[in-house]
Amino acid sequence: MAWRPLSQRLSGAQPDGPFEGIPDHILGGVAYWFEGICGYPYGRRHDTAWQEGPMKATAARIRSDVGYRFSGQELMRALFSEGRADDDVFVDLIDAALSVWGSTRNQWEALQRVLESGASVWRVADDHESLTRVVSDQAQATFTSATSTADEATKELKEAWSNAFGRNGDASDAWDHAIKAVEDILIPVVVPNNSRATLSNVIGELGGQQGALWEMVLPGNDQSHDVAPLVAMLRLMWPNHDRHGGGASGPKRTPSPEEARAVVTLAATIVQWHREAWVVRRR
Repeated sequence: MAWRPLSQRLSGAQPDGPFEGIPDHILGGVAYWFEGICGYPYGRRHDTAWQEGPMKATAARIRSDVGYRFSGQELMRALFSEGRADDDVFVDLIDAALSVWGSTRNQWEALQRVLESGASVWRVADDHESLTRVVSDQAQATFTSATSTADEATKELKEAWSNAFGRNGDASDAWDHAIKAVEDILIPVVVPNNSRATLSNVIGELGGQQGALWEMVLPGNDQSHDVAPLVAMLRLMWPNHDRHGGGASGPKRTPSPEEARAVVTLAATIVQWHREAWVVRRR
């Protein structure tokens, strides 16, 4: 359970946050972490510990010119100043630094404690070399269960999750990989003899005249195991309007990050059902 101030626990008030960007209340902790990996010589008299190579690489990744203008302590301060001037740049700076220094040197545990204590919308990703968005415990548990088996569905779902919740993700790619994850588990069951099948073919089979021949894992309020609710879920996922837009599906457009996260979470739920037993099967 996440920590809450005593005043909130006693009063029954809701926790604050999560907070976008790098709010003032975690600025000191983030600064201490960044200075530490840059080699700030705490308690030392001589300026000999600066990690100029990683700092310059980080500057390059966030497209900053300070890497050639400064060195040592000045370079560290210049990078930090650029971050303070723009929250998006600040988060990019942290994300880049985690990757450049790598999990064995980036002191990610210290950063994670600061982000978690400050109710940030960001956390250190499972690879310990990037940032990812915080999701609910329930959503995280569903994703963990859905990716518990090493197969193509897990590969696609992990790619979708990273693009949907990770820093500098791609909403359209997240949507595409979510669709592929669901296709990987449903096509072999619903349309196994169609080597070129897509999620559209699955929807056509389950939502057409043959729909009565299939049952869904959830019984529904009438205990009929009608597949209509599953078909409705799949129609929320298909099509990705960025890749399959036009015609009856509407104009082509790039999905929003919020839409992509919803689709990926929905895909994780369907794949997780498949891991538990079955999602859909013939009656």
